[in-house]
Amino acid sequence: MRLFEKISLWWHNIFRKRKLVIVEPESGTERWYAHLSPVAMVMSCVALVTIVFALLLALVAYTPLLDMLPGYRTDASRSRQTLIRTLIRVDSLERKMNQMLVYNENRILVVDGKMPTMSSVRSDSVAFDKSIVPPSGADSLFRRQMENDRLYTISSGGKNQSHTKINAVKPMEGIIAERFNAKVGLFGIRMAAAAEQQIVAVTDGTVVAVDWLPESGNSIIVQHDNGIASIYRNLSGAIVTKGQRVATNEVIGYSAAESDVEKMFEFEMWMGGKPLNPESYIIF
Repeated sequence: MRLFEKISLWWHNIFRKRKLVIVEPESGTERWYAHLSPVAMVMSCVALVTIVFALLLALVAYTPLLDMLPGYRTDASRSRQTLIRTLIRVDSLERKMNQMLVYNENRILVVDGKMPTMSSVRSDSVAFDKSIVPPSGADSLFRRQMENDRLYTISSGGKNQSHTKINAVKPMEGIIAERFNAKVGLFGIRMAAAAEQQIVAVTDGTVVAVDWLPESGNSIIVQHDNGIASIYRNLSGAIVTKGQRVATNEVIGYSAAESDVEKMFEFEMWMGGKPLNPESYIIF
């Protein structure tokens, strides 16, 4: 019976209320008091801990609090972030490679005497129009003239060709450093000029390619209404886009900066798959 009495007494004591008093030490005056039992005190502490835990859980789940704590992020988290950044770079590189492929395809079409296509780089979700650039009436007329008039045929070697047949201006102000020589693989001219010189379209036309290649830097191809395609290489930047219509003497880009003077501006003219001597058409 003693054990039962002790358990009953303990059970009664934990539910019996006590007076919790806050007393001012100097005067002994009671400032605040409350009647609490041991069970009530324990339940109050449990409730307080639960509320604090819930608040901390909400902060961790809906705020970047843990990211602010030094040393919290594990190696796995860091590797995941690094992988995401790498995937973004790979995606950008893939898009750039696709642009280079489109540029090379258009360049091959120009060299083969075909009309470049107005195609955009393929995307994962957007379908782009790849219709062929329609030839103009002036293009057809000029082609017939070049085919029928022996004085202006491409096969005549370029010496008897006349620049008066097209209304063209020089692409930039500068000095011709290397002249046209198809035998050594120079299918245009190289010009030396001040850094960041304006590059202009030699005559009216449509931009069919704007891209960057390691060997020729930023390059632009313009298809003109008279059937001639002009190519501008080693630019520091282009301010036109594919499909844009440009007018004679309109600025389309800028020459290389002073740090890239070893890459001189190159200008080429093509027609019917054959290179033309720019000096036969333009007065430099």
